[in-house]
Amino acid sequence: MKSNFIYVFLIALFFSEALSAQALTDDFFRNTGKINTVLAVVLILFTVLILFLIRMDLRLKKLEKHQKDE
Repeated sequence: MKSNFIYVFLIALFFSEALSAQALTDDFFRNTGKINTVLAVVLILFTVLILFLIRMDLRLKKLEKHQKDE
């Protein structure tokens, strides 16, 4: 389970570096005052995705255990 969190952290770090390289887009959103909204939406989407994957992993482990017991 800890290795999953490490992978998620590394992927998030990679995407944050890739997103920071887009200076023109950042300047546009900063000038219009929408950067906070964009960041909030991105954080919400990543959080929901991570929670969904964790929940799916737990369900799969439960099904595998149930199948193994039978």
